[in-house]
Amino acid sequence: MIPNIALSDRSLRAGRCIAICLVLCFALVGSGVWAGVATAQPTTIGVTIDDEPLTDAGEFVVLTDPTTNISVNSNTTIDLVEIRVNGEIRHSYRPDTASFDRAVSLDLDPNENTVEVIANAEDVVTFKKTVIKNTAAPRVQYSSPFTTSVLGGPSNETTVSSGQVTLAGSLHTVSTVDRIRIERTYTYETSDQTNRTDREIYRITDPGESFSQDLLLGNGMNEIVARYIDSNGRMNEDTFTLVVNDATNPVISLDAPNTSYTKSVRIRGTVRDETKLHRVAINRTSNNASQVILGGTNPEPDPERLSHQFDETITLYSSNDDNEFRLVAEDSTGNVRERTFTVEYNPDPKVRITENRTNATAGTVHIAGNVSEAKIDRVTLETINTKSGERLDIARIYGADVTTTAVEFNESLEAVPGETVANLLVTYGNTQYTQSITPSVSEPSDGNTTETRAANRSDRTVDETGDETDVKNASGTTDSSEPTGNNVPDDTGKETSPTFLPIRTREAFGGVVTVGAVYLLGQWV
Repeated sequence: MIPNIALSDRSLRAGRCIAICLVLCFALVGSGVWAGVATAQPTTIGVTIDDEPLTDAGEFVVLTDPTTNISVNSNTTIDLVEIRVNGEIRHSYRPDTASFDRAVSLDLDPNENTVEVIANAEDVVTFKKTVIKNTAAPRVQYSSPFTTSVLGGPSNETTVSSGQVTLAGSLHTVSTVDRIRIERTYTYETSDQTNRTDREIYRITDPGESFSQDLLLGNGMNEIVARYIDSNGRMNEDTFTLVVNDATNPVISLDAPNTSYTKSVRIRGTVRDETKLHRVAINRTSNNASQVILGGTNPEPDPERLSHQFDETITLYSSNDDNEFRLVAEDSTGNVRERTFTVEYNPDPKVRITENRTNATAGTVHIAGNVSEAKIDRVTLETINTKSGERLDIARIYGADVTTTAVEFNESLEAVPGETVANLLVTYGNTQYTQSITPSVSEPSDGNTTETRAANRSDRTVDETGDETDVKNASGTTDSSEPTGNNVPDDTGKETSPTFLPIRTREAFGGVVTVGAVYLLGQWV
């Protein structure tokens, strides 16, 4: 029994020792002797972006360069804090305190970035995070042919009044817009009732901060797809419809003469339209005969059909009632513009006498003027003795292998005072036009001999037919004033008036001239 009691005492003593140890431990903890070991914490790093705490794993997406709050806490002095982006030190600090708190702006590269915050206190601690800068796709503020805000896109459908429009706007984006692609699609029905599609693509590279692109549309609905792509490949796409409602007639610019002395006449001009010209023709109003200048076509857009210059020759009829024409221009929408004009056919040449002066002493008559507005082959001037019918003098003014449209003359021909008439003969085509002029001459003096009159003819040559002639080429210019010669003083100082013989008259250029008067064998024919 004694051994058992001894064992019990030893157990009791051991239990007392354990109890005492536990009491001492709790006493030491309570007195703070082991407090440092129990409350010691490692260096910590905290990172927030836009008030959102980041964890040390996964990815974080931003649209712009963010402002980031960095905090570091340690139980010891913090020697160094570094902020790195893609391995490059962007910020570096030496806090020399146990805590650090700073807001910094991170200049991130587009797309993926590795952001590191490194703190060195009792040991080195690193915070690492992948931040993706997802730049927003380019946005457009349109200014033509409609207007929008930066955030508001275009309407689904916009009506315009012309096939020629400009798509323009300013670009709003973080990254530079690298290229713009605009696609226009127009679907139309052909004359055989089949549908066809016309597509045009416009490209703009390096547009900068704004762009402007002219578009050619067809009448009706035009589908537009505009894509804006920045340097990082981000794309914004706007899709909308432009509806052309063209109610404007084509514009005609016409240059046509009022009068022609030939059987054909040249007319020139330009026809324009804001969408597309369909057909242009010249119609003769008397019989509806048509001369097509520009043939009809399908309605698809065509830049060559916005304007058409023409240079046409039309035939004239002898009756001026048949020489009224109508220029008709029609666009692809059916809008029509007409321009009516008349060309008077007057083949007879225009004769203008600018001087009709007699010299009774020399026995000559001086006649000057011009012939114009005809295809002139030959011009002859002669003087006839009205009593005897004798031809006193003759001069070839113009005669050449090539026709001309204007001839000037300035001639002195032999005359018998009071007994002379001058004939101007103009050959044009297969026709001859004759105008007779009766000079008013004074009586010759005693010195007016036959030898003196012959001397006045000595400076003229004789052509191959034996006729005396002064050959003069056309000057190409004419004076549009009315013929002169009235009240011209002669050598004696008296005023004389030339007389036109009233044999046969015709209306020409607003005045009356005498034609076809020739004195032969004592009578007028």
